[in-house]
Amino acid sequence: MPLRPTDTDVLADICTSVALQNHGFLYVDRVGDEIRSQYESSDTGALKASSLSRTDIKKAMDDIVSDEYSELQRLRTGVYYYDPFGTGDNREITAELTALFRQQLVVTSEKLRSRFEVAIDDIDFFTEELEDRRLLKRVAAGERDYFTIGSQLKEQAGEAGVEARLQEKATYGKLSHDQLEKVINVSATADVIRYLEAEGFVIDLDGEYLVQSDEAIAEFGAYLARQIGDDVATEFESSAYLLPAEEFSQLVENEVSERSDVLAQAREVRGDVLDATEDALADDLGLEEDAPVVRQGDEFEAYVDRRAEEIQREVTSSDERLATESDFHDVGHPMIEEIHVGTAQQANEYARDAIRDRFDEMVADQFRVGTSES
Repeated sequence: MPLRPTDTDVLADICTSVALQNHGFLYVDRVGDEIRSQYESSDTGALKASSLSRTDIKKAMDDIVSDEYSELQRLRTGVYYYDPFGTGDNREITAELTALFRQQLVVTSEKLRSRFEVAIDDIDFFTEELEDRRLLKRVAAGERDYFTIGSQLKEQAGEAGVEARLQEKATYGKLSHDQLEKVINVSATADVIRYLEAEGFVIDLDGEYLVQSDEAIAEFGAYLARQIGDDVATEFESSAYLLPAEEFSQLVENEVSERSDVLAQAREVRGDVLDATEDALADDLGLEEDAPVVRQGDEFEAYVDRRAEEIQREVTSSDERLATESDFHDVGHPMIEEIHVGTAQQANEYARDAIRDRFDEMVADQFRVGTSES
């Protein structure tokens, strides 16, 4: 015990400063030498003790925290806490959490304790402080505590690249269980998966996880399009490369459902998945939408040319009098009306209109050539 009393004002200032270096926590046994060194180098005056032992520090600290105006509070013997949030000195904590959540989506209390060098007996107190200030959000309280970014921190830091990391690790828009755990850096327990689904990050597909980003769903749609592409192409070929838009969408849905349970398991994004698959098929097969049909562009145009040429030959070889373009129309148009490309009337009408237009162009070209030659 010092022969002269401890300068508690000086000690309180030193301890506050040291506590801030450890996110508000002061462990006398851990930093006693640093406190003593700073105290000895301070100006305490001739009537105050010039040096303190750790026992002296603990005794003086009890006097300090007993003051109702003290900003330090005693958690237990030798352990004190200075609230950095109440005085706006929490920038380091916010920065540390932001950096942490740029690396991980979900963290355990053990990870937080290690990151902030908090004693095991104090981690519950610390996480509650962070939760109260919406810097942390508890995912679940089961066998282990998991935390993710809180709403207040999210406002400042955003999602911290979570979606990009999930997307980067995904294969065809999906993650395996092991891949997901590598991204989130914690065990993918049921509680964690429920959180990820609730927050719109992934959809559980029975052990695989569809990433809920536009890019990932587009990749998944492209993957599905490759799986069903041959069958869709065959369907177009058998229907003159032309399908009603509704029939095309139903075809895609049926083909996807035959190969995957994704539409039943991921109802939240089933429309997005189907749209992405249709977009990818359009690119792969050269499909074009021209309401009310979807056509396979180049192939359909070749079909129209071929049928128009066939009709022209039939008309020309007929016994009808063909002195004018109108005569060709009178004979050829009824033949065109007999053409069927499928059971849907809208597809038949679309095909007939296209063939009729092409036939009329060919007839007009024929008469132009005949007029110029004469």
